[in-house]
Amino acid sequence: MSDSELETPAQQALSVDDAVAQLRAALDREARDLAAVRGLAERFWAVTAEKPLERRPGAKGRLAFQTKRVLRKLMRWYVEPAFIEQRMVNDALLRLIDDLSRRVERLESGE
Repeated sequence: MSDSELETPAQQALSVDDAVAQLRAALDREARDLAAVRGLAERFWAVTAEKPLERRPGAKGRLAFQTKRVLRKLMRWYVEPAFIEQRMVNDALLRLIDDLSRRVERLESGE
């Protein structure tokens, strides 16, 4: 099996390198498209521990997969509250940015 066959659909859709490249392009003040930046922020604001698990072939892969499933369920109570708080902060920041953007547009239009 090739590496691309082992990747989950989420990994195939956007790799880490692609995400970093998109974020760097978003930070380029000269060439940024505000709608695209907002779309990128909307796409990544929801932080969660529920990433798809990858199962490797063989008995060792099956054992590791089952162990990770059990550990994830056991640790959820510990990590999920922090992720809930992070989602709340991300949502508040996106709302603040929208409000500031509207204010800047209003000031630039001369109201």
